[in-house]
Amino acid sequence: MLNYKIKIGNLALLISICWFVISFLLNKDLIGGAFHDYKFHEKYFLYFSNDFFNTIEEYGKSNEVRNSPIFYIFFSQILKIVINVENLKYFNLIVIFPIIFFFHKCLDLKFSKLDKDSKLFLISCIFLSPTLNSLINYPYPLIWALCFFLISIYFFLKFKEFEKNKILDASLCIFNLSIASYFTPNFSVFIIFFFYHFYLSYRFSKKFIYLTLLSVFLSIPAIFFLIWKDFYMFKNNVFEISIAEKINFSNKIVIITSFIIFFFIPFFKKLNLSLNIFKHKIKSINFLILISIILLCILSFNFKSGAGGGFFYKLSIIVFKNYFLILVIFIFSILYFYFANLLNINNILIFFILILYNLQYSIYYKYFDPLLFFIFLFLIKININKLIDYNKISKNYFLFYVGFLLMNIFKNNFLKILII
Repeated sequence: MLNYKIKIGNLALLISICWFVISFLLNKDLIGGAFHDYKFHEKYFLYFSNDFFNTIEEYGKSNEVRNSPIFYIFFSQILKIVINVENLKYFNLIVIFPIIFFFHKCLDLKFSKLDKDSKLFLISCIFLSPTLNSLINYPYPLIWALCFFLISIYFFLKFKEFEKNKILDASLCIFNLSIASYFTPNFSVFIIFFFYHFYLSYRFSKKFIYLTLLSVFLSIPAIFFLIWKDFYMFKNNVFEISIAEKINFSNKIVIITSFIIFFFIPFFKKLNLSLNIFKHKIKSINFLILISIILLCILSFNFKSGAGGGFFYKLSIIVFKNYFLILVIFIFSILYFYFANLLNINNILIFFILILYNLQYSIYYKYFDPLLFFIFLFLIKININKLIDYNKISKNYFLFYVGFLLMNIFKNNFLKILII
């Protein structure tokens, strides 16, 4: 029986790698915007390669860039080696190896009882990720930021697990998160989560002050650059929107909640609530606060089409011609998380960080895949009826990513059918 299970895991990994290779050779753009983003910013590889000082001087003065220049500077130097810009994707392929390596090390740290078969299923998900498939083919800073963010998670898990070299692991966590943030500044907000846990361990000690000073020191070049460039990152939008629409956090809360419940599907489990527990929960002051937040978000929600929104949002607009479905998903998600005891301080903090992570108006799946996959496995606190079988979760996630991949491959055909 054991050999049979191992063969299934090996087969899943083999199929996933084969798909990854085919996608790479065929230059697949499964998320729909990878090719456009790459071609739009491709010129910066050439600009930095040919005239660095003039390009850095002009960078950010137009409203067409929201990314950090670090990625373009880094790849402009690689361009001098590979010569042809079309060959950059072959260098870009390198990033998948540290992602797999540190993902496996994170699994070993967090799930010591996870069997080999389950690890193979989870590793397969990396190769099936539509975002990673697309961003390997069309170089974009997000995939490199994800890599260093995963490395920061690894050192964070070491910090939580072992007493030896604790301050070194915390320092390396901050250092790698800084690198991730220099590639994609959105990741910088995760320092809030890490420092929350550093504070729980050190309080206001010398070690905590040291970690604070290290973070400040690593952020100085970025802060200087943003001030120099008049905070250009915050001025770019998909299309013109009013200030009121831009700061309407109800849009982000509703849409990002729908992303979270979507990627939470592999964990989904029927709740066994007794009548007494149910009555206790709905009489709690926390429940009244939650209902108030839900109502406020529903009344304020006005997300525009054309700026992403994900599967449930687009399905709602196409099928119902309004926000009905996305709001139902939002209400269900919040109530499910509440009754499943998932709204603890750790998880609420992560949710708050995910809102800050996506401050721009547009909200796309590519910013959350496989980010939420990493977060659900390694960072959130889950207590659904107390017992979770991660060996089963691993298989669920493999099936989820197979379905998610197919959904991205055939999404245009699916949307045409719905429209008809």
